[in-house]
Amino acid sequence: MHLLQRGYRRAFTLIELLLAIMISSFVVIALYGVFVTLSRQLYIQDMKMEMHQNSRFAMEILSRSIRMAGFGSANGYVYGTFGSSGDGSKLPAVIAYDADGNNGQDAITVVYMEPSLVMDSDRGTLETCDTDSIYFNPQWDVSDHFVKIQQYKEGDLLMCQDYAAIGNVESYLWPITADAASETTFGTISIDDSVASLSDYSDVCSSGENLSPVMRCSKGQVITFYIDDDDDGVGPGSEDNPVLMMDLNFDYPDNEDIPLVDNIEDLQFEYCMDDGTDTTDCHDRPNFDDDFASADIENLWTVTITLIARSYREDPSYLHTSTRPKIANHAQASSSDNYFREVAATDVTVRNLRLISAQ
Repeated sequence: MHLLQRGYRRAFTLIELLLAIMISSFVVIALYGVFVTLSRQLYIQDMKMEMHQNSRFAMEILSRSIRMAGFGSANGYVYGTFGSSGDGSKLPAVIAYDADGNNGQDAITVVYMEPSLVMDSDRGTLETCDTDSIYFNPQWDVSDHFVKIQQYKEGDLLMCQDYAAIGNVESYLWPITADAASETTFGTISIDDSVASLSDYSDVCSSGENLSPVMRCSKGQVITFYIDDDDDGVGPGSEDNPVLMMDLNFDYPDNEDIPLVDNIEDLQFEYCMDDGTDTTDCHDRPNFDDDFASADIENLWTVTITLIARSYREDPSYLHTSTRPKIANHAQASSSDNYFREVAATDVTVRNLRLISAQ
């Protein structure tokens, strides 16, 4: 009898099994709920991080280019290509495009000389105003001319500042017609001489005159920033994927334009102008205009950039709703959706135009 009792093992009752299953189920359900919540938060944070990175990247590109606007220009203007062949109008260093308030996003064009490739034209070569080439001495090692010259390609722009122009400093802009490295005479940059027929250029450098023996030159940058958010077949943007675009040949929108940042939903510019006194305050909102005439370019002090970055997709749980907010003179959207949004803003001093105004 004692031996039988030693080998006896008591089993779980049905009630004990049911209780164990119930407790385990509660624990699994609780853990699953925590997992779902954490996964959703991780997904949302990932969207917000990408949104934040997009806004920072977009703001950096816009700020840098606008800050450089006017570098190498003559009193805020450049003569030559992209000027007018009819009425003699010249190319301003900053061109504002206001989207008429509620109608959409703004755009901006900035013009400047690329500072990393600045060279002096050869002092021993005298060219006429209708020349088809500018020569740079590649042996001028102190300025790294040999390396810089190789960076000038067909289709780029050559921008030169003529300090010795009669009456005033002038700046000229020509399209480059051949890769500089392929020229028979290395150091030569071939340019489109048809610019000489443009009235804005011929007004300051007529065919019977010469360019100065030494000019400061570099690649010319004519950059337009805008948002592509429609399905018109031009560019990669759409209503579901608005894209910040960069145009380099003054013909936006175009399929050759460069997409910079996805999911930039709105872009607005405001301009603080000199009011003719010494007390201009660019932190005082009444001093800002949504647009300005290019004739007042010397009075431009700062540009305020405001943009809205949007998440790359809607909240997957549809628990979050938002409406595109009002920025500058672009009114708030009339309907809400499930996207996350971030507003970023900064003031950029157009320092090269301020230097011009001080001269």
